[in-house]
Amino acid sequence: MRYLLSWHIREEEMINRSPAWREEIVAFLARFEDELFTHSELDWVEVLDPESQAIVVGPGGDVRAGFYNEGGKPSARVWAIRVESKERAREIAATFAGQLDTWIEVRECLPGAQRP
Repeated sequence: MRYLLSWHIREEEMINRSPAWREEIVAFLARFEDELFTHSELDWVEVLDPESQAIVVGPGGDVRAGFYNEGGKPSARVWAIRVESKERAREIAATFAGQLDTWIEVRECLPGAQRP
């Protein structure tokens, strides 16, 4: 089963965290992502620009600064994982959530929807 896990956080929240917290998180992410990769559970990970760098493109090519869900938090990092069960996806998300002190969005990728 394949899942996408998303970490949502505002740029301001990251800036307001202590440098020690940010260093701890970077070390944790490197270690845990390597562990998932070693166990063939991590397909890929993307680290996204902060929302101050985001744009939204609308119908007709209209462009505005910002991210799509202005009322919520923007995505900061996305992981694609491949695991045996939904429970394992939840375990991985709980590890991220516990270390990052936030909620992690978990969404199953629909079978057969992948394209080359």
